[in-house]
Amino acid sequence: MIRISTLPLIENPEQFNAAKLILLVDALLVGDAPRNMREHIKNNYGGFIYEKKTYIPITLTGTPESLIANAGKPIHFKFDHGFENHYHFDGNLGAAIWHKKLYDMSASIGAGSVSFEREEAFIIERYISGYRQYIEPQEITSLLTFPKQPASIGTRPMLGLKPVRK
Repeated sequence: MIRISTLPLIENPEQFNAAKLILLVDALLVGDAPRNMREHIKNNYGGFIYEKKTYIPITLTGTPESLIANAGKPIHFKFDHGFENHYHFDGNLGAAIWHKKLYDMSASIGAGSVSFEREEAFIIERYISGYRQYIEPQEITSLLTFPKQPASIGTRPMLGLKPVRK
């Protein structure tokens, strides 16, 4: 059994490309399933409840090339009684690294089937309660840019101000 919290975290694209085996971790919101289905998912599929919502931890392993090749393709999760849900990885490597979703599992190559310990508190803290919106970094084209029109100080009167007393 592997603890996800002890795996080395991928922190830049160079580490991502150098890794032989990648683990993508996320939490999938089950959604508006009936109560008995949510209980069934919690008991049989490793789901957990946080703030009255049911989540399933997602753990996907593969090579960096397969992760990028399958970006944008939905992964269907089919449960009993006809209920299904899907997970999308959008292929934004910067966002996945920023959200700390990628781990290096190169040390586990050749181990056969891999199983993970249940770490509900870790997944809740990192992927649900600690979730922050990713902001694309702005590219700096030039450090020095000159204004198109030179600033003119004192050529226009300030509007909306009246003298207090004369």
